[in-house]
Amino acid sequence: MPEGNASNGKAGANLPVLIDPRLIRALSHVMRQHILLAAVKDKVSPIELSKLLGEGLSHVSYHVRILRDDCDEMLELVGTEPRRGATEHYYRASAKTLIPAKAWRGLKRDLRAVIGAGMASDLFNDLSEAVDAGKARRRENYISRTPLILDAEGQRKVKAIAERADEEVAREHRAARGRMERAHGEDDVTAHIFGVLSFEAAWEPSR
Repeated sequence: MPEGNASNGKAGANLPVLIDPRLIRALSHVMRQHILLAAVKDKVSPIELSKLLGEGLSHVSYHVRILRDDCDEMLELVGTEPRRGATEHYYRASAKTLIPAKAWRGLKRDLRAVIGAGMASDLFNDLSEAVDAGKARRRENYISRTPLILDAEGQRKVKAIAERADEEVAREHRAARGRMERAHGEDDVTAHIFGVLSFEAAWEPSR
């Protein structure tokens, strides 16, 4: 029996889209993954990325254009500087997460679990590296673990609280980038990780 939708013969035509195709395209090439990683840490230009990644400038510029123009502006232009008769363009990763909230909510539960486990693994790897580097003692850090016992309404409200916190931090991220741009590198800046976890525990609550 042939695969696909019987009405038009196109495989998968009758299935709902789980992830925005622009996001899939953004992360489908290893160079774009590394460009995004660099652009999350600091503003970068294609010339700097070419040196950092050891790749040709034309190839890097091509992937920068894809991230900027074809992938929901996952890279945004933050400044330009004259360089030897030309103009060098600088980009940062946009405040949007790699899986935007709308796309995340549209994922099937099992797929969210797989992707969420990967995100949690990255989060704890970041924490482990921060501890090893002596960064976890900074006064600005905040780490909390609060076991909860919730009813259905409580679960919905805690999820809403987590989503609001994520949105508020994204707004502050944009504001901080603006302050740093105005300070022209004179401010003390650090790389920072903000993580939000809210999930059903494996242990059974006592009643």
